[in-house]
Amino acid sequence: MNPSAPTIKGLIKIHKTGQPIRPVVNWRNAPTYKVTTLLTHQIRKLTPLPHTYNNTTDLIEKLETPQTSPTTP
Repeated sequence: MNPSAPTIKGLIKIHKTGQPIRPVVNWRNAPTYKVTTLLTHQIRKLTPLPHTYNNTTDLIEKLETPQTSPTTP
């Protein structure tokens, strides 16, 4: 209930040359966080995405099965 500015911290990518820093922002305390999550849930209810997968194995199975479409001569 106490909104505040988002906090930022940096994570160093030690696996890359030059060790670049990736910024990570915590938006949970931002004033608009609850509104955006509510809108996101409502939009997902109204317009479901056509390509949704339950897990990785489901995605692999759907990619392995060939999907053919009828060709018009």
